[in-house]
Amino acid sequence: MSGAGPLVNLPAMFQRYGDIAFWRFLHISTYFFENPDCVETVLVTKYRSFTKGIGVRANPELFGNGLLTSEGDFWLRQRRLSQPAFHRTRIAAYADVMVGEAETIMRRWRDGDQFDIHRAMMQTTLSIATRTLFGIDLGQRMHIVAEAMDAFVRQNAGLSVWRIFFKTPTLRRMRFLRGVRQLDDIVYGIIRERRASGAGEDLLSDFLRAQDEDGSSMTDKQLRDEVMTMLLAGHETTALALSWAWFLLATHPDEQARLHDELVHVLGGRLPTAADVPQLTFTNKVIRETLRLYPPAWVISRRASEEVDVGGYRVPEGSNIIVSQWVTHRDARYFPEPATFRPDRWTEDFERALPRLPAQLHREQFRADGGCGPSGGRRAALQDLNGAGCDSRAHAEYHPAPGQWRTGAVEESLSMSPTGWRTISSRPFAR
Repeated sequence: MSGAGPLVNLPAMFQRYGDIAFWRFLHISTYFFENPDCVETVLVTKYRSFTKGIGVRANPELFGNGLLTSEGDFWLRQRRLSQPAFHRTRIAAYADVMVGEAETIMRRWRDGDQFDIHRAMMQTTLSIATRTLFGIDLGQRMHIVAEAMDAFVRQNAGLSVWRIFFKTPTLRRMRFLRGVRQLDDIVYGIIRERRASGAGEDLLSDFLRAQDEDGSSMTDKQLRDEVMTMLLAGHETTALALSWAWFLLATHPDEQARLHDELVHVLGGRLPTAADVPQLTFTNKVIRETLRLYPPAWVISRRASEEVDVGGYRVPEGSNIIVSQWVTHRDARYFPEPATFRPDRWTEDFERALPRLPAQLHREQFRADGGCGPSGGRRAALQDLNGAGCDSRAHAEYHPAPGQWRTGAVEESLSMSPTGWRTISSRPFAR
């Protein structure tokens, strides 16, 4: 591999060697699969032969043993207990929170303003995540949560996963650990308050009410771990998807105008609700095409817990497995003109024609539990994208600020962070 980084190396490797590749560094063996049957074997058919990979396990201090990191029977139990929190009716109830937070930040923007759109989306989705998780305004505690989440993002910047995994005591890591301690104080305090006062109508309350088949419920530590997982899943990943949507629309004015026209036609000047989402057909296509081009979770890693056959290849116990949404989503066999932003590709016929795994990898952008299959978290995330995005795009048009790059520069890390173009400017629609 060259030193260009995985977003360049992975597509080049598959182009050179085909759908299956192997790489060894020192004593570490890694298998790379793009073949849909092999991917299905790893993620679905023989998933019990694999544990979650190094990327997921790189931040145990923050995530603990929540859905993102847990395995086996404990993972199944936690998923069962979490399911009621993501029922369609519960997700719809959060729509007003999502739209309200988006409206709050939009009111601060003025025609001609230039602003860091990624920072704005991070602030918006953090407010949404904390309100839906805890059902309260955190007040002065909000800046502590924001700084802690920023420390997490910065520690994972630059593909430093190996440095994190081996616990190198850098300044970034020390700041991250301090942030985790501060988050723990806040989350455990809210859990104690909620147990004493009684459950409300938020995600934490749903977790508190949940009981397993034997009548058991989550301990404070389990509640804390799931809250941390949902805080990240509802914050950074959604903010990244919104930021990339802004970039694509700002650099494709025709699509931006079509989205604006749909919002005017469907909403008629009012704020969106959960009931509007099915009618926002082009908006949904924009979101899906954004997630295809810039998937916030751009790689899935696994580790073989036993020797296993994948596509006729013997994968030894202890081997690492890499599957990349970034590569699959830009494969011309599945997505013609893969580098082109084409929301209209997402027709029912197109989706039916997609092979199972490319379609499934696209659908599972927002899985908080690291698996494949139906996910209420995905429904929540897509509603978040619709609610937070629709309100802020209906009143003005947006463009890259002067001097900003017009190509999607990516900072390679555990997630797909934008860099180089984040400042955009607004002005009223001319028509």
